[in-house]
Amino acid sequence: MLPAITTTHAIPRQNPPVRMSLRTTVVCQHCFETLGSASQLAERRALEARHMCREKLLAEQPAISIPFS
Repeated sequence: MLPAITTTHAIPRQNPPVRMSLRTTVVCQHCFETLGSASQLAERRALEARHMCREKLLAEQPAISIPFS
């Protein structure tokens, strides 16, 4: 006799406990580099302000050139 699959349901298993992290990872929105972790908005803003990348500098430039005259 061949063994047959009698159900398509998954085998119930207990998931590992989830620990809540108060710190979130901060990622640069321009170059997608990981800057660190911060738990408060002030820490997040400080990490973003301290980080300088080429993409961020290009994003801060004007979209069109300013006329000279």
